[in-house]
Amino acid sequence: MSNLIDYVDAILELPSLKSLNIISNGFNTDKLLKDLEAIYSKCKAKEIHFSVSISLDGVGIIHDKVRGILGAFKKTITTIDKIKENQGKYCDSFEIACTITKHNIDYLMELDAFCKLKGYKVKYRLGVDIERIDSNKNLSEYSILMDNKLMQTAKEFFHYKMTEAEDLYEKFRYFSLFYYLNSDKPKRLLGCMWKDEGITLDSEGNIYYCAVRSKSIGNLRFHKGKEIFFNNIEYRNAIVENYCNNCIHDYSGKPELSNVLEFLKFLYKERFATKLYELKLRIEL
Repeated sequence: MSNLIDYVDAILELPSLKSLNIISNGFNTDKLLKDLEAIYSKCKAKEIHFSVSISLDGVGIIHDKVRGILGAFKKTITTIDKIKENQGKYCDSFEIACTITKHNIDYLMELDAFCKLKGYKVKYRLGVDIERIDSNKNLSEYSILMDNKLMQTAKEFFHYKMTEAEDLYEKFRYFSLFYYLNSDKPKRLLGCMWKDEGITLDSEGNIYYCAVRSKSIGNLRFHKGKEIFFNNIEYRNAIVENYCNNCIHDYSGKPELSNVLEFLKFLYKERFATKLYELKLRIEL
């Protein structure tokens, strides 16, 4: 986006803004880094937390295929490395984001190993139908949720990420994805910042309540952000009531206590089952 800074200036006018996140493919390294540096300076001046995510969907040719651009992997890695080398210049927090689809699900362990070698902090999420970008119209082209074999692979991967995670919240996040895929009646365990207080801004200046289910509620080129947000509250409430409890998108926030207890109960059962298995092995030996 050639005038990204202009949109950021408009967003920063929102009252009581706490955080701002930008997701990028990282293709245009020099332009992106210049913009990130300027945005970070503006956010620091207003004490707003600024986070950056760069999309990485595989190693080498896998990332190129997912993105549909030859050489995309090399461009993205160049951007990631430059931000990582001098993060304090560009943002408060930085992470790699991998969207899991039918095109990269069989190569996730390769990507995970690559990121560990490079020292990247990577977060995995499922590719879901998003009304904002019309991906709800071509589910069969990317979604794993229509194939039991692919869903099983995803369950195993999320369980693996849950067990190896050292951070308790990260462990809970992967458990929530595993739980959703493994349930006959799936429900959302993760909280959601969008449900509580977030918005999404696209490259054309359109604002959305929800990153997944919301239609555009207005455009910053023609109206102030505060006016757009508060003039459409009934539509926002309808989204929360009709969609939030069944959403698998992993944007997260403060979870409900009952869902945290579900997670802790699962951890206890797994630990007990492991100890019981070890005891049986000892007896048999």
